[in-house]
Amino acid sequence: MITGYRFTVFASDLARSRDFYENRLACELSNVTDLGFTATRDQLVVTVEGGAKQRKLGKSWLAEAGLYITIVVDDFDATFADLTTRDAPFLDDVNELPNGKRVTGLADPDGVLFELREA
Repeated sequence: MITGYRFTVFASDLARSRDFYENRLACELSNVTDLGFTATRDQLVVTVEGGAKQRKLGKSWLAEAGLYITIVVDDFDATFADLTTRDAPFLDDVNELPNGKRVTGLADPDGVLFELREA
């Protein structure tokens, strides 16, 4: 039985990553050191550690992302509006899935993909 989970993202630039998680994704930061931090928003917990090589985000970077995190929200409109006012780097417009639920995506500075999905 799986009793928990943990995501660790390796960042090439901790200052840019901190700005993304704290100011764009509206996470609360804890365990902040020169080596990394933990970003938390509701049930999402991501550990970010420095030291990664900077990746070139070319035309195929979406296929090379390596990590895709889906964030399911109960109030899509409120969450989308909040992230929009924070200048979150959305990758596309809001799309409607065949089941009528809405979805959009964003990426952190190192190309980790986040899907914002309506519950």
